Amino acid sequence: MNIATTRPGIIELTVTASDAEEGDSLRQTVRVYPRRPSTTVATSGTTIADTVTESIHIPKDIHEDVGKISVITSPTVIGGIERSFEYMRDYPYACWEQKLSKGTMASHYHQLQAYISKDFEWEDSETLADKTLALATEYQAPNGGMAYFIAENERVSPYLSAYTALAFNWLRANGHTIPELVEKKLHAYLLILLRKNVIPSYYSKGMASSVRAVALAALAKHGKITIDDIHRYKLHLSEMDLFGLSQFLAAALEIPGTEDIRVDVLYMIMSHADQSATDRIAFVEKLDDGYQHLLSSSLRTQCSILSSLNGKIEGVPFKLVRNIRKALSKTWLNTQENLFCMNALIEYARVYEKDQPVMTVRSWLDAEKFGETSFEAISNPPVTFSHALPAPDSKATIKLEREGTGRLYYTVRMKYAEKIESATAINAGIEVKREYHVERDDQWILLTSPMHIKRGELVRVDLYLSLPAPRYFVVVNDPVPGGLEPVNRDLATTSKVDADKASGQYSGGSLWFGFDDWEEYGESWWSFYHQELRHHAATFYADYLSAGHYHLSYIAQAIAPGEFSVMATHAEEMYDPEVFGKGKPAILKVK
Repeated sequence: MNIATTRPGIIELTVTASDAEEGDSLRQTVRVYPRRPSTTVATSGTTIADTVTESIHIPKDIHEDVGKISVITSPTVIGGIERSFEYMRDYPYACWEQKLSKGTMASHYHQLQAYISKDFEWEDSETLADKTLALATEYQAPNGGMAYFIAENERVSPYLSAYTALAFNWLRANGHTIPELVEKKLHAYLLILLRKNVIPSYYSKGMASSVRAVALAALAKHGKITIDDIHRYKLHLSEMDLFGLSQFLAAALEIPGTEDIRVDVLYMIMSHADQSATDRIAFVEKLDDGYQHLLSSSLRTQCSILSSLNGKIEGVPFKLVRNIRKALSKTWLNTQENLFCMNALIEYARVYEKDQPVMTVRSWLDAEKFGETSFEAISNPPVTFSHALPAPDSKATIKLEREGTGRLYYTVRMKYAEKIESATAINAGIEVKREYHVERDDQWILLTSPMHIKRGELVRVDLYLSLPAPRYFVVVNDPVPGGLEPVNRDLATTSKVDADKASGQYSGGSLWFGFDDWEEYGESWWSFYHQELRHHAATFYADYLSAGHYHLSYIAQAIAPGEFSVMATHAEEMYDPEVFGKGKPAILKVK
């Protein structure tokens, strides 16, 4: 029995059975819900003005029974950082880098106390930094450089030495006394590092230039770098990675007369920026494995850039700190990532959140007030106001009124569902595309809409995602049209041969040939690792995806004739749905 539905409602099924003497019946009610895949768009901002407005335009061809407008308000963009401190507090430190990072993090714990939950405690945090500084001499080699374990000249790490000088600067800024003799010998080593070829042979030119940039940043705070040093190392800017460029910029900012150089470096850094639809910025680059000698990581780079840009360029620090906060929720980070991020957040708070929030916030949709709240402390949680979606193809203005003191952060979100005949592909931080291949005569043939297949034929569905920057907690939902049924190998009745055909040949013109670095399902720890094949959709999940290209696939079989709408594939960050991608819908005809 086939039942076709054209609208939401209730289907009542009645089954009767009887013989000459007895009978029985069964009644079953099935509710049919509308399939309304939604789209969420958003804009975010921050203000210290009394009033801020955002204009919105409601799309024309949308379903009027789906959607809403939300306004999220908060007194801070910093929060949820307890995980970083917990990791460092409980870290079983052993080498000098880990001990120094833990001690410095303990000091930062008190600088960010207002942002940390009162339930979190670090008992020895008040004394750990000074105890750590007292250990520095044990890890300093005779030449003044620092080593991870054994204080010998041949064990000295140029990066660890430059990083130690940076950490000393941070600790001094937090009120700690730095061992004078250790720092004097360390600075002498770094000056030699800058002026003589004492870099290890396994350092590439880029690595050498970047680690020298860290040394420049550390020494510039003490007046030991001149404008001549800045001009000399300007010749090596093209060799540096983004981390090195941010450190070079930090050094140049300390030296008068380097304004033109600062602008050049800033343009080089910003040329690597990727901005999502939610006003989050990430800086993207590709490095070889050699940079692991510098303890390189993408997140450390983002945080180093934030430190260099705080108070220097309008708008970018706020967008960057939003991205860093997202990354901090990903997993337990390493010592370098945690420390550079906390240092950057401290500097951000000193510049942008120095005033205690004591304010009342009201939200308006045109002339209609639809929300009010008050913030009295930086630790107050975000508050969300919601309003029904105005009429299609209309314009409206969201207005926020801020009365009092403190910085207000806000996000305006609009959720809506397009009608399938008007839907278009959207790349709002994630690009997703889909292909259908049908197997005929042991060959896979690429189909184009409207797609024609026969009942019983196998269809391979290929999904392709391209990410310009890392994404977090990603879900991909591919609706399955009524004429198909996924072949789920987890079911005992499924043909394993059919299920395994998800990996196979690709027809000419397939998106598969567009790149040679597709990462497959389950290929690494940070890739898609969980899937659910249901009658209505195939869904895939990942906790974290680095920038790159991802390929997913599954097999379905044509089970019923008819003409079916193939709704668009949708991918999004589950906790930030305005970072999303949507493919194109299609038509499937099964004979």
